[in-house]
Amino acid sequence: MAENTTRTSTRKPAAKRTAAARRTNGTRTPAAQSTRQAQAAKRARTTATNRTRQASESAARATENAAKANSNAVKATATEAALYAERVLLTGVGASLEARDTVAELVKHYGSLETAQKELTRDFKKFERRGTTARNRFEREVRKSRTRFEREIRTRRRSIERTVETNRKLVNQRVNEVAEQVKSLV
Repeated sequence: MAENTTRTSTRKPAAKRTAAARRTNGTRTPAAQSTRQAQAAKRARTTATNRTRQASESAARATENAAKANSNAVKATATEAALYAERVLLTGVGASLEARDTVAELVKHYGSLETAQKELTRDFKKFERRGTTARNRFEREVRKSRTRFEREIRTRRRSIERTVETNRKLVNQRVNEVAEQVKSLV
């Protein structure tokens, strides 16, 4: 009898197959290999294209960011220049308004020509009195200081004269004592 044996191949799951079997996937024909190579080449081209596109997009973003930064710097410089110009303008306006207020105050204070003359005469007399008072106060302080200084000098001179006189008397007394001792010895 002829044995009728049929082989049934059971496929093992990928985890139980060897690494080589998983890689080849059961195909070892040259056509399959060229297909695999073509697919690998296509993947490589796709990857290269993707990387090139990403690099160009990244460069475009960097260029755009640099342009925005330059634009912001120009805007900031323009804003600062405008602020300085505004400050200069406002300073002039403020000085003009202060001068106007001062003139208005003078007109309000003096009114007519006769009133202005009276006011100015009165102001001059007031200023003169104030100056005279300040001068007299200064002269008084100078006199006080001079008197104080002279008094201190006189006091010190008297003290020195007394000390000198006392020392002179002591020296004369000692000289006389020594002279008498020498006479008694001779």
